[in-house]
Amino acid sequence: FVDAHYNLGNAFMDLGNLDAAVASYHKALAIKPDFAQAHNNLGNAFIKLGKLDESLVCYQKALAVDAEYVEVHKNLGDALQQLGKLEDAVASYHKAITIKPDFAEAHNNLGTTLEELGHLDEAIASHHKALAIKPDFAEAHYNLGNALLELERLDEACASYQKALTIKPDYAEAHYNLGNVLMELGRLEDAICS
Repeated sequence: FVDAHYNLGNAFMDLGNLDAAVASYHKALAIKPDFAQAHNNLGNAFIKLGKLDESLVCYQKALAVDAEYVEVHKNLGDALQQLGKLEDAVASYHKAITIKPDFAEAHNNLGTTLEELGHLDEAIASHHKALAIKPDFAEAHYNLGNALLELERLDEACASYQKALTIKPDYAEAHYNLGNVLMELGRLEDAICS
């Protein structure tokens, strides 16, 4: 029955029925308390519900079962980052990358967190690592553009936003930031089109 409750939780997550997903994961964990994947997915449901502290507990329980569960380290980093615990988030992302060096999402999220900490050169390096692993990663191109923009490297930021939009043409935030950069560069007609 544990797998049935777990799979039902996953189905509810896919449907966006988060309360039902939480209930199903709880049922799975009542049967098998050391089910790391159920703890992880329960944490993901709590993140979507805005219950960040509860997600931390779930991720920590998953890691107590499997300390090398790479996705949990990334998810824990995401929750910590959202809670403003940036140094702890950086440590979680580093752990994920140590376990799986080609984890593009962890490199990208590390870069975003480093940018929030004001470590812009390290942030740019992290985004470049994400893009070396996954060149079609629109969010990494966008986040690289943001870090470059902070350093007033406008032409490079412009190119990063354009790459993000080539991959994901409906990326509203990239259109907005590209338009602002083009205005700063004095390319008003291009900015209006963006």
